[in-house]
Amino acid sequence: MKLLKVASLGSLLALTVLSANAYDVTERFKLIDDKLKTESLLRPIGHDFFFDINIAANTNVTDVIDDVEKATKAATVIAANEVLSKYDKTEQAIKLGIGLGTPLPSFTAWDVSVKPNFRIFLDIGANLGIRSEILTLADVINFFPEGIPADLKSFILTLTTPGTDVIVQCKANPGGVLSANTVTFCGTQQEGKYLIPSLTQAAPTLAVFGKADGKFGLFNDYTYGEHFFGNFNLYGMGRADIYQLITARQIASGQSIEAPKKMNTETSVQADYRFGYKNTNYTAFLGVEELKLAKLKDADVGSKTQTYGYKSLIRAHADATYKYTVLTLQPFVGFHKRSGYGFGDGVYAGAMAGAYLWGDRLGLQLRAMADKQYLTITPRVKLWLMQLEYSMKNPMKSMDGDVKLSAIHSVDFRIFF
Repeated sequence: MKLLKVASLGSLLALTVLSANAYDVTERFKLIDDKLKTESLLRPIGHDFFFDINIAANTNVTDVIDDVEKATKAATVIAANEVLSKYDKTEQAIKLGIGLGTPLPSFTAWDVSVKPNFRIFLDIGANLGIRSEILTLADVINFFPEGIPADLKSFILTLTTPGTDVIVQCKANPGGVLSANTVTFCGTQQEGKYLIPSLTQAAPTLAVFGKADGKFGLFNDYTYGEHFFGNFNLYGMGRADIYQLITARQIASGQSIEAPKKMNTETSVQADYRFGYKNTNYTAFLGVEELKLAKLKDADVGSKTQTYGYKSLIRAHADATYKYTVLTLQPFVGFHKRSGYGFGDGVYAGAMAGAYLWGDRLGLQLRAMADKQYLTITPRVKLWLMQLEYSMKNPMKSMDGDVKLSAIHSVDFRIFF
């Protein structure tokens, strides 16, 4: 028993390295999500009561989901393979964000003028990545939508014969290497869903990543003197995510994307900080977002380990504003960086052109922005207490590495007063 644990632990570490493919569904989600957060940066929230809702999705996301459902109903591996092969090397992301906020009384301390706000944000997103690749035994662990016992992970690494049913073998418990609790766990799982794949031939696989963040707390803008500005946000955050691999055989057997029985929700204290400088019509800032200060609550025991992690987002941005009567032109440049993608992936540049009346309460704006992957065109209309914005990220190239890019559409609607 102890020998099995030691040997299997070493195998697990090695296979985890070997199974690290060029495409990582979680890291790709980070990049897409941070690009969408840059668009949010360009529609700043004022010191207002507000309600904001936005949704973004790849062009083909509904087609992929519909085709996978049809393959599930067909209940054949051939039909499932056809669907996965059709969308090979594609990714389909979708995101929903909701925000609520209320201003708190402004104040000045030590010559710093502060405009505090209480805000709540809910952010839900997912990414589906389809690839033909050679799977490893370590990948089999991610067939399960939930956390599985440690000794079952070790046991899986001993099952090298393709087609072996993990659950059947677990219930049989050959050699008595599994605990009674693990055998009981296997008794609650469906047979025929978790089979050892070919370890030498590539097979199409659907990788699923999903994440939900809930934030609530104080979001504070400040100015100091004539030139300095920024914000300091302090908030609680609850985060849960899922990561699962699904094969054609699992789709054919009726397995869909499943929510785990135990969510891996963690809560923590987070902070954002931004320091900026402005002079006449020029502004620039450097900031950090989602800086983890302390953990308040761990995930439930037995839940699946989170894959997104808590690495902060670093951001820099600069712009210039030129006004002529009711017309405004604002060129800008910046970058964002988080662990999971390269520096060049987060560099962007663009310009906003608009016409405004009554301060900026009535107006039309058109924004164009380019980065390494996309050209983004964004029209916005602002009507006193509301604004509506549509955005289309059109691929600048057909492939980004080994990923076939497709357009991402998003809509944002905000009421403020």
